[in-house]
Amino acid sequence: MGCDGGTIPRRDELVRTKKKKVQASKEVKAGARWNYCHLSQLPLQKPVVVDQLGNLYNKEKLIEYMIDRTKYENGPEYIKNLKDIKELILTPNPSYDSNRQENGDESNTINKTQWICSITGLEMNGSFKFYCLFSCGCVFSERAFKSINSTSLKCIRCEKPYGENDLIIINPTDDEFETNVKKMKARKEAIAKLKADKAAEKSKTSKTECQDSLESKKTKRPIESSSKGLINEKSKKIKSIQEDPNASDVYKSIFNTCEKAKSQQKAHWVTFNPMYN
Repeated sequence: MGCDGGTIPRRDELVRTKKKKVQASKEVKAGARWNYCHLSQLPLQKPVVVDQLGNLYNKEKLIEYMIDRTKYENGPEYIKNLKDIKELILTPNPSYDSNRQENGDESNTINKTQWICSITGLEMNGSFKFYCLFSCGCVFSERAFKSINSTSLKCIRCEKPYGENDLIIINPTDDEFETNVKKMKARKEAIAKLKADKAAEKSKTSKTECQDSLESKKTKRPIESSSKGLINEKSKKIKSIQEDPNASDVYKSIFNTCEKAKSQQKAHWVTFNPMYN
């Protein structure tokens, strides 16, 4: 069967077949993880934060998710508050052009990213491994870490001390993901232990303070009781103010029990007038 002009049709021209889905290359997928937010899939913009598993987020979008968890589907449930994330200190890439990035050039998407390693100048595009410290937020490449790192646990950028579990791989592979999970669990266990130790210390100090206050009260009570006993003994011995040897004669004359008051003449009770007598 032919067509006009003697042409012979092919099978794909006569039979409708399903078109194959266009699949992005691995390099494009890897580059997208370094340029787009892991939650909102929007381009990364400062401030950029990282979670304990090494995923990158826009801080604003992640805070929105923590306020309303129904806003984004399949969000990170392990992020409870701002203590579970860390803001990164990133070095901008001088050769990055945001206009070319928006045009959708595949080669530009892979090779050009917004940030680089401040020590080696390597771009954060997925071709090289990058680390960040959860304690200070500094970011650097694996090459810089191996070339400068010493036995002391100090940041190679800011020289602040850090723990072994603070070193996180950014955007890890499937094999590297397990190391980040183990470090996250170890970090949470260390924080829980520190809180328990602080609570135990507070309880000990409160118990010692209570014991000290009780002992001080016990020592004060016998002194008070002895002073009261001395007063009672004095009051028993001295029956009247007139018999008190410490009281002066002027003070004794104020009361009716003195001799002068007893010998004073009084008017008859019928004719007694307090205005004149």
